[in-house]
Amino acid sequence: MRWAVLVVAAVVAVWVAYSSLYSPLSTGSFSAPETRSVKALTDGVAPTRYIVDAAAGQQGRIAYDVGNDGRFPVRVDGLASDHPYGITAVGWVPPAGNGGLFGGHASDVRDFPVTIKPGEWVVLWVTVTKPRCQEGQNSGIEEIPLRWSALGRHHVYKLRLSDSAGGVREIALCHPSDALRHLEFPES
Repeated sequence: MRWAVLVVAAVVAVWVAYSSLYSPLSTGSFSAPETRSVKALTDGVAPTRYIVDAAAGQQGRIAYDVGNDGRFPVRVDGLASDHPYGITAVGWVPPAGNGGLFGGHASDVRDFPVTIKPGEWVVLWVTVTKPRCQEGQNSGIEEIPLRWSALGRHHVYKLRLSDSAGGVREIALCHPSDALRHLEFPES
């Protein structure tokens, strides 16, 4: 009887440790502005960030992909309560939205929750609102915290925008006026 209790206790301890450390979500290399108020910047060599080039109170949307690299399904419940100032909404779409368009259309955006199976991913549409900015003020969003659960445990995943590989970029809400000289696509 004593061995049975010890075996059960060991199994529970392993499950608690594993489910606490389980971290299968990852960001891919896709990001794209969806509205004309969001511009892509470059330093002349590589992409650097997105800026919200709009009047205070106007919104912009950027899409980012998030995948499940783990062995178990993950349920993403939405934006964490401690999200950065400026993020006003986050929704999701399947990778191929209406008409097969990668990342979908605005009409395809769905509310959370979403379950992401192992090896699959979704595209997040992040809506930001331009604050009132003072001359010379710089402020931005470097991560998007998402509530998620797997294996009966709840967590927060911080989708990091500033240190990711590929095309994932942080969002500058307030920026110097000369930033517009560094547009990646000046015609946009």
